[in-house]
Amino acid sequence: MSESDIDELFLKQKDCNLYVATAVASFLSCLFLFYFISPRFSSLVSSGYQKLSVAKRIDWNTRIGSNLHAIIVSITSLYCFFFDAETTSNPVASDAVFVRTGIAITMGYISADFLIIMLSYKHIGDLFTVTHHVMAIWAYYFVVVYGSLPYFANVRQLAEISTVFVNQRWFFDAIGYSRLSRGFVVNGYIMGASFFLCRIAIMPLYYYKCYSVWGSRQQKDLGALISFYWISTCIVLDSINLYWFTKIARGAMKLTRKLKERKEG
Repeated sequence: MSESDIDELFLKQKDCNLYVATAVASFLSCLFLFYFISPRFSSLVSSGYQKLSVAKRIDWNTRIGSNLHAIIVSITSLYCFFFDAETTSNPVASDAVFVRTGIAITMGYISADFLIIMLSYKHIGDLFTVTHHVMAIWAYYFVVVYGSLPYFANVRQLAEISTVFVNQRWFFDAIGYSRLSRGFVVNGYIMGASFFLCRIAIMPLYYYKCYSVWGSRQQKDLGALISFYWISTCIVLDSINLYWFTKIARGAMKLTRKLKERKEG
């Protein structure tokens, strides 16, 4: 191995350590937010928080961290999707700093959320969420450690744009807001639109991009394991998103009927 090869390997390992450290910092920050910040903050901003059941308070606190994470990675992923040339020009393997940093933050957050769910499974356990988290953690590991599939991971991050509205709907419901109130209705329609645009409508573009790079030298260099996990993870996660969207769509249609009936009545 030449001196230049050794230097390049050292730099890659240094970069990897930086992203792993970012993931660990995100993991610890999310746990600190859940156990210490969110309960106190929530008690101050909402009189209904203390009236919630244990299960709903746990869920509430996880969603505070979820919102903070969603805002951070939504900004990062949108920037990378539209403006980061390193991400778009090298979709299969690159040292895209912004993408890998964003994915490291997400990996830390999802790992913390997964731990909280498992520790509180009897209260907030959900098979779909657990499956989603396990698949996402394993998929994002390849991005954080090896810089594999940065473009595709970043497209997945765009899904977080809808998360804030999904959580807000839950908050409204938890504290007893009327589902026909203006805030609930407006948030609900924004939630449905953002969920559709960021998780469902983007699927054709995503899979077309997969098709366009499949069989390339870079894709083959990923190896069979990563390539298989890449596609299989996408199918599982998109199946979950389709399931969730059908529930959102049914809820939106039900809400629309109620609004129409109230207007006519």
